[in-house]
Amino acid sequence: MNNNTKAKFKKTTNKIRSAQVKNSNPRNYWNKRGKVGSRGKVSLSSEDKDKKDEFKQAMRDLEEGDKYYSLDPLYYEYAVEPYIRANKFNPNNALLNYKLGICLLSSAYKTKAAPYLEKAYALNPGVGTEIHYYMGRAYHLNKEWEKAIKEYKAQLAVTDASKLQDKVEELNKKISECSNGQELMKKPVRVFIDNIGTAINSAYRDYAPVITADESVMMFTSRRGETKKSEPDPTTNEYFEDIFVSTRVDGKWTPARNMGDPVNETNHHDASIGLNADGSVLLIYLDDETKGSGNIYQCKQKGLTWSKPQKLDKNINSDAHESSASLSADGKTLYFVSNRKEGNFGQHDIFKSTLDAKGRWTEAVNLGTAINTKYDEDFVFIHPDGKTLYFSSRGHKTMGEYDVFKSVWDDKMQKWSAAENLGYPVNGPDDDVFFVLSASGKHGYYASFNPDGYGKHDIYMITFLGPEKPPVLNTEDNLLASLTAPVKETVIAPSVVVTEAQLTIL
Repeated sequence: MNNNTKAKFKKTTNKIRSAQVKNSNPRNYWNKRGKVGSRGKVSLSSEDKDKKDEFKQAMRDLEEGDKYYSLDPLYYEYAVEPYIRANKFNPNNALLNYKLGICLLSSAYKTKAAPYLEKAYALNPGVGTEIHYYMGRAYHLNKEWEKAIKEYKAQLAVTDASKLQDKVEELNKKISECSNGQELMKKPVRVFIDNIGTAINSAYRDYAPVITADESVMMFTSRRGETKKSEPDPTTNEYFEDIFVSTRVDGKWTPARNMGDPVNETNHHDASIGLNADGSVLLIYLDDETKGSGNIYQCKQKGLTWSKPQKLDKNINSDAHESSASLSADGKTLYFVSNRKEGNFGQHDIFKSTLDAKGRWTEAVNLGTAINTKYDEDFVFIHPDGKTLYFSSRGHKTMGEYDVFKSVWDDKMQKWSAAENLGYPVNGPDDDVFFVLSASGKHGYYASFNPDGYGKHDIYMITFLGPEKPPVLNTEDNLLASLTAPVKETVIAPSVVVTEAQLTIL
């Protein structure tokens, strides 16, 4: 969390504690049950005389929802439940349906937003100046590509390009993402995607998995109630981040346990971001209240214990926000993410630093435009083969928000290959982040929002099946079957080259 976000959180927290509501007259939202008199007094229609208690409760629910809606969008998800209760009493109010749809788009139930926004528009096409944008987002998240494109274009038609150039650019990008989604879904990759279960996932947010090369150990970040600081973060009403660990025994993950001190030594956010191949060096992100707010630290395993987190030097950490990192298998190269101003092509970019002869990190180098765009690149992971880089990006050919991409280093050409989207269903229209891959290349792990999951974020395992192998064809002309020597023709399909890293992990 950077300083600007912290300041914003403090302002919004003060607002919510004082229960200030921007929309001070929520009674004006009702247009069916509960009528507003000329002096602003609420009265009930004759058909609702027996529903005074329900009406009063609906008003309280509406006011509670408005309290959150008047704050930062980070609080919108808390408005969903009271808005839904109010909507049950009066389902035909355009503004309430509009606000409920917007809040759902910021919740774990994003795919449920479309019906409310559709109803809001049907009741009042002028309910909000950005109704087409939000309807487009709802269709986008449901992979209804044509509907989403239509709504984005409708919003584009009423957007003043001379005054809102950023909005125009965003809408055009969303339209492009939908087109990418259509194309990627035509050629899905062969994978299984499975929730890894309750030994690791909880009813809270679980994400940022890091694994050893042989998949025997997983460390991840969780905001469950078993964190070091039992009180929730007042700025988000969620528990602080702590790092947990699980090991695989007989093919099953053991119940995750908090790593405790010294890894989770702070009362703030301690998050896993990288692990070297043998699991002896853990990279963590600490929101350590210093200038720049987010910094990269490392802990080293000594026998059965871990060292205290040590902050990496100034060639890695800066006054900006360093959010993610990954070590090469030999421990001599660090890939990390920063939004520093110097040498940056966009917002968050991926950089590289190497250890010199004295064991110090050299000056960081931007990986260049094959990797970095003017949008965010984050959640970097270098495979143990030392040349395949995985990362999430909002740029390149994404189908929505962050998608996972890969790029391969060409040692002969001394450059990175063009970023390649890992495809659908690995990527979807929402954020796909925190991707790591086993040394064998068979399994990937990442975190995802899924209404069928155990919590707000769950960790999933991707099993890559590889390209489908062409069958060996054996054809026989049955019309000649009566002949003593029937004709047979065996057609062998051409060999398929599967490029895999040749690795030996010791």
